[in-house]
This record gives sequence, C-alpha cells and structure tokens, in this order.
Amino acid sequence: MRGEHIKDDELSLVSIALREVSTYDKYQGTDLLSRFREDCLEQRGAFEVIADKRLPVADLISDILMAQSVEGYFFYFGIVQISAEYCYTFSGDCNIKDREFYEPLFDGIWQSLEYFGNPAKELAKQQAAIDALSTKNNPAKKEKKEEALPFSVPADGKELWELDGNQFRFLPGSSLYVSDTDGNLYIKLEGEMPDYNDTRHGHILNNYENGKVYLQFNFKGVYNNGVPTGVYKFKDERDNTHRSYLWKGGFQYSFNFNGEVTLKDGWLNINGHFGDYLLRVVKKLRLEDIQWDKYRFTSLEELDTASAVIVHHIQLTDPYPAQLHEQLYPFTEVRTFAIHFSPGNKSAADMKELPKPLKRYKSLRQLNLSGIVAVDTLPQWIGDLKELEHLSLSESQIEGIHPYIFQLPKLKFCYLGNNRLQSLAPALPDTLEFLLLENNQLTSLPASLAKLKHLKSLNISRNPLQKLPPGLENIEHLELELEKKLSMMDYSYKGADGKGIISYDDTLFFAHNDKELQQGLETVIADQNLQLYRQGLTELARKSVAIVTTDEDHYEQKGNSRFGGLPDLPAGTSYPSFTSYDGSSKGLQFISQLNCADVAHLQDYLPRTGILYFFIRDQDDFEPLVMYYDGDMSLLQSARALDITEDYIFDDRGIYTPYKATFDKYPGIPFFYNIQDYIKDSFPELKDLEDMDDETEALKNALNPAITPVHSINSYVFKQHDTPEIEAANAFKGKPEDWMVLLRVGSDSNTGFSFWDAGEIYFVIHKSDLAQRNFSKVFCGLESS
Repeated sequence: MRGEHIKDDELSLVSIALREVSTYDKYQGTDLLSRFREDCLEQRGAFEVIADKRLPVADLISDILMAQSVEGYFFYFGIVQISAEYCYTFSGDCNIKDREFYEPLFDGIWQSLEYFGNPAKELAKQQAAIDALSTKNNPAKKEKKEEALPFSVPADGKELWELDGNQFRFLPGSSLYVSDTDGNLYIKLEGEMPDYNDTRHGHILNNYENGKVYLQFNFKGVYNNGVPTGVYKFKDERDNTHRSYLWKGGFQYSFNFNGEVTLKDGWLNINGHFGDYLLRVVKKLRLEDIQWDKYRFTSLEELDTASAVIVHHIQLTDPYPAQLHEQLYPFTEVRTFAIHFSPGNKSAADMKELPKPLKRYKSLRQLNLSGIVAVDTLPQWIGDLKELEHLSLSESQIEGIHPYIFQLPKLKFCYLGNNRLQSLAPALPDTLEFLLLENNQLTSLPASLAKLKHLKSLNISRNPLQKLPPGLENIEHLELELEKKLSMMDYSYKGADGKGIISYDDTLFFAHNDKELQQGLETVIADQNLQLYRQGLTELARKSVAIVTTDEDHYEQKGNSRFGGLPDLPAGTSYPSFTSYDGSSKGLQFISQLNCADVAHLQDYLPRTGILYFFIRDQDDFEPLVMYYDGDMSLLQSARALDITEDYIFDDRGIYTPYKATFDKYPGIPFFYNIQDYIKDSFPELKDLEDMDDETEALKNALNPAITPVHSINSYVFKQHDTPEIEAANAFKGKPEDWMVLLRVGSDSNTGFSFWDAGEIYFVIHKSDLAQRNFSKVFCGLESS
C-alpha cells in the first residue's frame, strides 16, 4: 500500500507492506531489526541514523529507525513482527527541513495499522485476485509465457518497444538525467500505442491514458568509464540488489514486471514480462545528456574508471579501509563525501583514522560519517575544510571534537548524535542553524550556545545533563525532556500577550469541586470494587462536559451551539482566511461554535456568555484559530448569508454538515494507557489499572452521562504518547498541569468529521489565558488509531 503527499511542491512518499520474515535472512545480523536495517541501507543507500524510537502498532511494539541522507532527505523506517513468519514494514521520506511536519504524520499513519486473518491465506488470496484480474482482461490468455531473449546491441541500430506483439511509438518526453537530489541516474521512456482501441488493447493497457504509457527507472552503481553499465534482475517490480526501481503508468494495474534490465554500450534493454505478456524494449541512450558531475559514486570500482573532474559526490558503504587512501587520493573536486559502516561490519574496526585524502577536498560541503567505531576523535584538519556546511558523525564512538573544527566559517548543520561526547568547545560558529547532540554523555553545554543568532534547532535529549546555560529556552525548536526543561531553565509560560500569567482557581477544573459529580464518582468506585484507587481517581477526575450532535442545523437560529457547517460571525467580521502556497486566498475549516450560555450551568471555568469559534487550516497543518465574541447576539451574521463555497475552503474535505448539539456534565477520568503522565509520583497504585482493562472500561462506562461524549470540554484524551497538555507545554512552555483541553472533537458520522483514521482533534489553552478570556494562543493536536 502506497501513498503520497505534496507540501511546498515537494513530494513525500509512504508505503506499508506485509512481508515474510525470511525475506531478511540474506542479511547479516543477530535479530530481525538489524537485518531490516541492512535492507533499508540497500534501498536508500548510505544514511545516518539520527534517532530511533518504539511505538505501539497493532497492539504490538514497532521499532522505528529515522535517518538522513547526504542529499538532505529524512527517512522513516518501521517494522513490527506479527508472528514468527510475518511482519509489516513502513517507509516514509521527505525533505529534512519538513521533518517536524511529516514525522508525526508518519507516526499516525503507521499507528493506524490494523490487521486480521491469516497472513499466508491473505497473500494467497491477493495473488489469486491479481491472477483472476489478469485472466479477465485477457480471455485468450496464453498457456505458456514466451521466453525473453538475451540482449545484444542491435546491428541495425533500430529501437523497439513491444508488449504482447503490440508496437509502441517512443514519444519526445523520454529523458535521461542525473537527479540533483539523490544523485541517481534516471531513465524515463514515454510511448503511445498507435490506433489505440480499448477492446483490442484493454488486456494490457488501462483505459485512462488513451494508449499513452511510461516506464521510469532509477539506477545507482552504473558508472563505467562514462557509460551506464549493469544488469538488473527484477521480480515483482523490484531489483534484487535494490540498486534500481521501476515506476510505470498506462498499463494494467495488476501487472508487475519480472525480467531483466540491461545497460550496455549506450543502450537500454528491457526483456521480461508484464503479467504473462512478453515485454521487449531496446532504446539508444543519449549519453551526452548525462551530467556525471551530479552523479553519486557508490563504490571504489566506479571510481576506478572515473575522471577526477567529474567526481563531485562519493557515498561508500562498508568499504575496505586499506584501499581508501590510494583510490580516494586523485579526487580534489569532491563536494559531498560519505562513509557508512553497517552494524557488525568487520571492516569498521580496521578504520582507525579518517582517510587522509579528505584533507585535499577543499571544496567539500558535506561530510557524513556513520559507524566508524574505531575512531574516537575527529582530527583537527577537518577544520581546514573551509567550505564545509554540513558535518554529520553518528553511530560511532567519538568522545571529543577539536575546538578548531568549530571555527569552520560556513558550518550550518552539525549532527553528532549517538556518540560518546562528554563536552563541547566553548566557542561555536555563529553560522550554525541545526545542532543535533542527542544520546551522548554531555553533562553541560557552553554558554555560547544560547547566543547563536541563526540556530533554529537544537536536540540535546538523552544526555546526562546537570545544568544548562540561560537562554536555550528561546531557541525555536528545542528537543529535550520536558522535566529537564522545567528544572534547568526558565521555561515559564509568559501568557498569550507576553505579559505573564495571572492567578486562577485551579479547583474549578476538577470534579471534587462539584458535590453531585463527587458523590456519583465515589458511588461508582464502590460499586466497581475499586476503593483501593479511590483517592487517586477522585483527585484526578475532571469536571468535564460531554457533547453530542443531535439534529441537522438549517441555520434557523443565530448563535446557537453548532458543529460543522458555517459559523454565525459577528457583524463586520470576515470569514477567516490565509494566503495559500499558490498565492490564492483560502478559507479555514470551521469546526464548531459554542454558545457559552448553553454550558454555563455545567461548569465554572468557561465564560458565562458569548460564543467561542473553532477553526483549523486542515488536518495536516492545523494552525488553529479560536475566536471569542461576547457582544450583542442580534448583530451576528447568519451563516446563511455567508458567500462561502466548498472550493474556497483549503481543507479538501470542504464544508462539513452542520449539526446542533446538546450537553451534559460528567466526571472525566484519565485513560490508563498513559496514566503515568498524570500521576507522576503521586498515587502510584493507579499504575495497576493499566493492566485492568475490563475493570477500567466498566468504570468509564458507568461514569458516562446519559449522552455519549462524542465531543467534550475539559476531558482527558486517549493518547498513545504525550498527553495534549504535555504537547502544549512543549510547544508554548509552562507546566502541563497549567494547560486544559478547551475542546475535544471526535470523528462524527453526523457532521462527517473524520480525523485521519476515525481519530479526534483537541484544542488546548493555558488556564491563565482562559481566565483572561484571551484565546489567541491555543495548541491543536490530533490522535488517530
């Protein structure tokens, strides 16, 4: 299963696959995870691991590997083993600058995985369905495949594109180039079937492209004295060495390519089968179109035949160290250089120092080293590479970095995670924009770090830090455990207006402030025989408001509580909009308007009157907007009068169906999956409830009011990771307990709300801002199954 997403004109791809565990047996490694990592390396080439984590997926635990390529791509790999024979895998990629946007997106997609049934049977059924579709599309299916012939350069120089005896004409759109992003060689062939007829050709072509087709390959490891050379064997669209990939269009969707692709003497030959149909392509390549100086050389064998003037990019995986000095010495125009050693690779222990020819690479802009376990310090001469902008050293044993290296005048990106660093130089280059130091042995950081004018992102998590310099809290993206943020720096929330916070009555948010709710809670606890947990449950129970949609809203009444549709805005207020990436004005997605008078009798923390409006940009980039109006209700503009169309709304879901709502109060208790985030060191006995699923479900059901809380106010939210309050504190500072869920909106069949995979979104506000009726700084997040 594959998907794609475009952000700022850049494409991101994801795929989820069911695989046999035995698929990875060909790789070295003592466990499935290490063998899976080797497979990822073959698919993507050398990369640097920048983080790893574990997430619950399909009621199991998935290992996640996150990495970065030399070219600045972020890779996200996940694997979860569902049985001794089968596993699911996930892969996603994006530009590294968009990691903060896509990583939570990848998390959500991966965690939405659900599976059932017998994997072997399902795979067999899937293949049978494909075979049946192929047979349906070709009633006169051949009983035996025609054999593909070995390739030889045609003596007559004629080109050919043939499938099942049908001739295609090459179109001018065919291209041959080296990618600026990944350094691979791409060959795209475009063609069309003359006199296309769906009746005659429908068994091999789909009916959407009117006979037009394309094949696109990318290749690495093909350089041979300026001529692309290699033989690639494909099975079900994949080259067995992972050095080539195929994309296709216009053909029957059930077809997978099986066969051989040959690059030889300036020709491309494709010889194999689409389904049961013989495919033959012979194409002369325009070698003069290839800009080899953009190509990424991935082996010493390739470098042996290359002229020094074209070698600008080198990326080696598991090289033999003894050969490096001699074979790297001739090249002086290298712009990017990478060496990656796989875990457990024996050659890594033989590389005691960095290759000395690197000293000659005065034009080097990116240096990426990973898995160099026998090197414990970077040599001082790295500091002589004055053009270096990107320095990455990971998964190694580096204990120190010479201060001279940190005087590089153009260094912007420095990744030193997963090493053994114990200290940093006191002076750091002011050009730094990204500094990643996670999982080292740092106990302190230099004061100069907080003074770097251009530093956008700093990751210092998983270090035994004992103190931090003042000012780090002002860095735009700071990755550090929240407990350390609160204890080691000024991480206090300054208020939505930046003027500080005011005191507020925190008891208003809890059920023990409501005699009726408190009595009901204690009765249910006793009925469920959970008296051992009474104190913790009554202390944590919130004074929550349940919301359910009732009847479709036809906008007869202005200012009523409403979910979906369009809002009744104050007179003179334009519908909220923003300028889209293409320069056009687009409307926000309206979620709800709450008439505070409708819920005033159920709680004491919201305004008693007025209307709260809730908007988001879309489900990928929330950018929430919460507005509050407490004026004359008769001056509201009816939603009927708004000239807003579906196309104007940025979110492709358009305008939801408007529904009225009703409310009730109830004692909201935590979900026990993440109870530790709420109890800290208090009420440790509540940890027992994590494993008491039947009891806690019965408790929650008994506490629900007469209406089911599809949506809610001041409730707990089921989260597989950080709570909404922790997320808000990480985004805006402050303590998690000082934030509250202003509104939780669940997926709702009435309005048509469906947040990802039947998930829910939540708006979170600081309690001080709520007390001041300032809704200008609200956090919005999403949880999906």
